Amino acid sequence: MTRLSLRIRLLLVVLPSLVLVLGAGGSGASAETNGPIAATALKYVGTHGGQCWTFMQQVVFEATGRHVGGDYRQGYFDAGAVEVSADEATNGDIIQIADDSNTSPWASYPGLHTAIVLTNLGGHRFDAVDSNQNWDEMVNLRPGYDPYAAAARYGLQVHIYRVSGNAAAAVPTLAVGDGATVSADPGCLNLRGQAGLGGAILDCLPSGTTVSVVDGPASADGFVWVKVETARGSGWVAARYLVRTPAVAPVPTSVSAPDSPSAGAAAAPAILAHVDNSPGCLNLRDGAGLSGRVVACLAPGTPLTLLDAGAAVAADGYSWAHVRGDDGAEGWVASSFLIIL
Repeated sequence: MTRLSLRIRLLLVVLPSLVLVLGAGGSGASAETNGPIAATALKYVGTHGGQCWTFMQQVVFEATGRHVGGDYRQGYFDAGAVEVSADEATNGDIIQIADDSNTSPWASYPGLHTAIVLTNLGGHRFDAVDSNQNWDEMVNLRPGYDPYAAAARYGLQVHIYRVSGNAAAAVPTLAVGDGATVSADPGCLNLRGQAGLGGAILDCLPSGTTVSVVDGPASADGFVWVKVETARGSGWVAARYLVRTPAVAPVPTSVSAPDSPSAGAAAAPAILAHVDNSPGCLNLRDGAGLSGRVVACLAPGTPLTLLDAGAAVAADGYSWAHVRGDDGAEGWVASSFLIIL
């Protein structure tokens, strides 16, 4: 069977469930067909995912709320993962090819690679999804993948990790009265008449749509649902595809004269953060989204101040934070690679 026909076969397996939560203009997968990690990875097929490692980190965080650390082995255990055998591996487990003697966050050598399991085919072969398999930083399906053969070519080792988590852990903490923004790139998020995949589709909300939570949460069909009010109407949506909008604390009006030393003293405190210890550096862009021009690349540990009261902007599958560095430089970064202090 040719590689093309294998890709077609895999697509025929996964595509029927891709439009259940997200609208037909995008992709997503039912948790009844794929676990949260695999379902989240699948929605990015055909989009820019960056390096294989950072793509996996983003997917795991979005799907489970857990953060895989910088080390190519210890980083998984930092996220509460356990190691499983090739025979035990299943949907959503993570394949890591690395040199056991060099798994530091700064490791870089031929053959180092990360992929997410879709199906265990037996015999150490898997249908998988990963980013950058063709050195183009794009997310693609990888049917019939044999990581052990790939590792042997470079004298490396294979480990497979299972990160604990489920659909309930994958969503932001949302309560009645909270505001949020839809993050469903590519495509739109189905607004339904009731919680669950059987609810009638009332509309499809584009990414960036602002919503207000008015009911829920409720669990159904492997997802956590909240009822939202929008400018387009009200209904239930899968909370996994919402980014909570932090509340903006009001700044008390000062009665001091403008030149008084106490003027403005009651202003809201700054929100501080720093870049996490993921390998490489974090792109600082002049706009929210992957199309923003890269103006700097921030090293792990770089201190930052969150601007706009910490409000996030959803674009290109990421939540973007507006930040300022100690040197005064401002820009936008993917907030999943920040540690809030």
